[in-house]
Amino acid sequence: MKIKTIAATMAILFGSFNTSASTEEVINPAIHSADILNIDQANTAAAQGFITGALIRGWILDGAKSAIKGGAKDFISNLLFGGGPAGPQIVRLHSEDLEKIESLVSGVVINDAVYDAKSDLAAFSTTFDYYQDSLNSNQFDVSILTSLLTYVNSLRHHRAYEASYNTKAFALTSSYSTMAALNIAVLTERHVKGFISAAYVKNQGNLMATKLEELGSLASSHAYTRGYVRSIGSRCWGGEFSNLESNLYQEQTLNSVTIEIDEDAPMAPVDCLVTASFPGKPSKTWNASRIGRMEAEEMAYEYLNQMRIAYAAEIKGSDFNSVVAKLRGL
Repeated sequence: MKIKTIAATMAILFGSFNTSASTEEVINPAIHSADILNIDQANTAAAQGFITGALIRGWILDGAKSAIKGGAKDFISNLLFGGGPAGPQIVRLHSEDLEKIESLVSGVVINDAVYDAKSDLAAFSTTFDYYQDSLNSNQFDVSILTSLLTYVNSLRHHRAYEASYNTKAFALTSSYSTMAALNIAVLTERHVKGFISAAYVKNQGNLMATKLEELGSLASSHAYTRGYVRSIGSRCWGGEFSNLESNLYQEQTLNSVTIEIDEDAPMAPVDCLVTASFPGKPSKTWNASRIGRMEAEEMAYEYLNQMRIAYAAEIKGSDFNSVVAKLRGL
């Protein structure tokens, strides 16, 4: 059985359906055009780390929508997650995503449940290769397609993503995005083969979008527990400030602000300095005795809030909002 890598499939994917604007923005212009893309260029892209989990998720979900809307007779044959000596691409990329999150959220990702989910994903990938072979041999095997459905259902409902079982399930938000995309890939294939309706696929997409949003909310809640604002100095009350009103914490892009940092703060005696700190990020300090206590505190919390939002976004994945929208828009 000849297994192509997903990099080698880029020409097929770009030729078979239109990618979203957000996907086009990250494509290397030198290899972007479907008119000039060839296998050598695709392999070069893979070697440069061009293929990412986010890009694959976008391909799958955009392709599924196109296949459902266009009444395609086949879907999975245009999606190949790879093989070769390095192992299936989707498995490798998923493992890399988990390693990044494990580094970001120290020591909370890799546990027995996650190992079990990764094992299920590897089994799915192997079965996917079997299914591809049956398609390439013109010997469609519905039993293998049924096995694929069993695997993606197991992954979608795995206990690793359940907060009631795994208190750190929020750290697997981007992982769930991958599992949801794979689930849609199999459901779309079952639809185009005539086993289920388009309405059913769309309904399942909405359910998975809701679950993904729940995990994203948990990630934001976790991020909000990180970092602090503290005041020091003879004219401060001392200790850590309590959080400001909840409207300072909003999961949205803040308006850009220029934060003035006083580099000439007095050494001793200290009047009142307000410091905002977030793990892994530079602390920032404002001289409240010069700019005012309220202004210093507000600026400190605004900076802290920006760090919390950025941290949550790292956990969720750069394509979190896109995946939710695509799942709902099938």
